[in-house]
Amino acid sequence: MRKYTSRLQRILKLAIEIKCQPRQSLQDLIARVGVSRAQFYKDREFLKGLGFQFHHDRKNDCFVIDQDCYLPAEDLSLSERFALIMAVRQLSTTGDYFLSYHGFLAARKLISGLQGPLRESVSNLFDDLVFREGFGCDAAVLEKLQLAISESRRVRIRYQKPSESETSEYEIDPYSIFFRKRSLYLEAFSVKSKEIRTYRVSRMRKVEFTAMHFQRLEGYDFAKRNRSVFSVFGGEEPQRVAVRFNAHARPYIEESLWHHSQKIVPSGDGGILLTVEVAEPREVLWWAMGWGADAEIVEPAWLREEARESVKKMSELYG
Repeated sequence: MRKYTSRLQRILKLAIEIKCQPRQSLQDLIARVGVSRAQFYKDREFLKGLGFQFHHDRKNDCFVIDQDCYLPAEDLSLSERFALIMAVRQLSTTGDYFLSYHGFLAARKLISGLQGPLRESVSNLFDDLVFREGFGCDAAVLEKLQLAISESRRVRIRYQKPSESETSEYEIDPYSIFFRKRSLYLEAFSVKSKEIRTYRVSRMRKVEFTAMHFQRLEGYDFAKRNRSVFSVFGGEEPQRVAVRFNAHARPYIEESLWHHSQKIVPSGDGGILLTVEVAEPREVLWWAMGWGADAEIVEPAWLREEARESVKKMSELYG
């Protein structure tokens, strides 16, 4: 059973890579899926037999889906349609954006099979439950972003920063949508700042297509950029952060895996020193502040200074 499960997982991963990141070389795809070239071609033939057919466009160095077969949904009762539609709401909480989004597309098709006023009512209810409550965003925004990614189209967004009362306009090249910390995020190239930035989809009030098409930055790798994520934000080069916890917090820190790079070293006073290699050190600071006086930022020096300033402001706040 484990052998077949592993095979299905590999096949699913291959299909996900093709659909979510078509603009990659054959060598990169094989490396990401973790198979030999011979196994890749076997898996491609297996998917072809299932009705999912694709090829690699050498000229544009990208993958093109030739066929993604349709399966008829026949003899489904009204209650069965409702059950499948609402199951997508639960799927949106799992953290797997690919499955959630395609579950959404399937639910849309099931809704379209309903009759008259019922179809409109269920469609509105679905948007409320799945997008506003499940993803925390507008359905139209998500659909436009997904289309822009698949067609490599530059977009103009109206974005609401938490610290600002008015929205701001940005031109971006959308690269990848991902689910993290119960929210959807977009990793995109900012035309103005000329760098990769992360945007929370629920803060986007409007998305408009521009006439521009884009090519991803050479060497862009979503998996590599997010390998050292501590909470949400990715980056190119991870930085070392050290946090000292006292004896009171020690058992709570030791019983959990906070980051794949973590190392824990006991200290002489009964406490521990936790070190991690992360893309955004400030995320460690925000987490450590939640432990109050039981945690102390040790390094890097600039982050320790930011912690000192935060504690000072808190002290002034509480008098």
